[in-house]
Amino acid sequence: MAFILSVFVLLLMSIIEFGSMFQNKLTLQNAVRQAGRYAITGQCVESNGSCSLSRYDSILQVLETNSIGIINSNNVGSDVSITCTNEGGGCPNGAGGPGDIVTIQVTYPYPFVTPLLAPLFPNHSYTIRVSSAFTNEPFPPGQS
Repeated sequence: MAFILSVFVLLLMSIIEFGSMFQNKLTLQNAVRQAGRYAITGQCVESNGSCSLSRYDSILQVLETNSIGIINSNNVGSDVSITCTNEGGGCPNGAGGPGDIVTIQVTYPYPFVTPLLAPLFPNHSYTIRVSSAFTNEPFPPGQS
């Protein structure tokens, strides 16, 4: 009974851990997709009719909001990158201008809850990587 119960608990904890890992990956994929959809329109976070944040910071805010706490101000600089490729607007900032290609990448070191699964992965860690590239729509360059 003790042997079977320990194997069953290990299997149950593994299922829960992999479910949590998969949920984090899906959450990050959705956050990157939502931030990209926001980025291509040339919008920014507004307050009193004017931009209160730059487009770059607005994209980061949308990413943080949609990641449900996985991405926050503590790990934005090291785990998140937004890059621009000059295709039309000249990349006036990290968020690009009209016609530029913007790539959003998130690298998240997944923290294992159960120490039993960590040895099954190289270096006892797992890194979730999510990225997506978008082409900015035509918008007034003043919105950059």
